[in-house]
Amino acid sequence: MTFNSIRYINVPLYMMIVCIYILLGSCHKDDSPAPEQAHLKIKFESGSEKYDALDLHIQHIWTRTSSGGGKIHANKKLNVLSVKSDSVIASGHVPHGTVQEVILELSESGHQIVMDGFSHILEMPKGKYIAIDIPADMQLMPNKTHALLLNIDLSQFIYATENGNFHINPTISAVLD
Repeated sequence: MTFNSIRYINVPLYMMIVCIYILLGSCHKDDSPAPEQAHLKIKFESGSEKYDALDLHIQHIWTRTSSGGGKIHANKKLNVLSVKSDSVIASGHVPHGTVQEVILELSESGHQIVMDGFSHILEMPKGKYIAIDIPADMQLMPNKTHALLLNIDLSQFIYATENGNFHINPTISAVLD
């Protein structure tokens, strides 16, 4: 066999390999439709006469329902005390079903309170995740929009240590509208 005849044998082989890759690439692992999801809007409710501002940097809101887990991207730094109760701070689609868990993920830094015009850094001794207290039997219906109202009781959420530092006590309750 000469060099030219070897080259012609390899061309059909290459074409066959390319065809196999195209066929395999067009196959799907899962042809089932996406599960129905609920649209969830996150709102805040809080108030305080003791503090002028409460700045939190919220990264994500994690959910777990009877149908699976979900995540809503927030990536917002906001003064929780200035948020009106009808303002949506984050929204997204999550699996429908009975709500089993809602977790607020904060950034590791960038949180503060303002009291009497002075800013104080808020430390997070228990980590950056806050589990939300949710009522039992909270249902997210498929293809429906729901609002989750997070209620922060600042008398329990913020506490001062003996050395004058301020910490976040992860206590937030929620109501589903």
